[in-house]
Amino acid sequence: MSLLRKALLTVLNRLPAGQPVPVALSGGLDSWVLALLLRQAGFTVNGLTLVSGIDGYCEYAQVRALSARFALDVEPIHAEEFETALPRFLAITGMPVYNLHPVSKLLLAEAAAARNLSLLVTGDGADQVFRCETECDLLPLTQSCFRHAGVELFTPFLHPEVRALCATPDPNKLPLRQLAASLEIPDVPKRPTYYPGDSILDRTRQMLEAMTCAASPV
Repeated sequence: MSLLRKALLTVLNRLPAGQPVPVALSGGLDSWVLALLLRQAGFTVNGLTLVSGIDGYCEYAQVRALSARFALDVEPIHAEEFETALPRFLAITGMPVYNLHPVSKLLLAEAAAARNLSLLVTGDGADQVFRCETECDLLPLTQSCFRHAGVELFTPFLHPEVRALCATPDPNKLPLRQLAASLEIPDVPKRPTYYPGDSILDRTRQMLEAMTCAASPV
């Protein structure tokens, strides 16, 4: 058994036994490794995936193919327009963003809350842990969205057992790719996840300033 498999199983086995485990699934390796390890450990896995329908961004086709390959049920969550949810996201996080991708975290958290889920297992943090990064703009935003929705964000890659294995930066996440291969997950090239479009940093700064002014007493 690889050290990474052992560490992840140690973390995953802390989840409540005898209950279905909801897992947020994308088209990448991180979440699918977690889902298949959970199933091997005897858990029932219920997959959720956000469907934006945006060309070049939406990963539903990959998720559907992997779902069929592993006979794992995945519920598609058809997201509202990211632009529509942006003011709500800014009010919750209080942070300007340069891309709409973080809004997906709020939509996912809200969908989990609407399904009365108390927690959601995600692959968030895997890239940062393997790159040995100590700062990440997306993780705090994600955590804020889930706290607001009242859903626990269960992130195995951020646990000490896993972080201790990543002392040297490895952007290609070789141990994870080797573990994925042993689980027969097809190799997926890593690609940046950006919602298509120009930077919205200045616009979101202005929106936050307007919110602050509107909330301030005269």
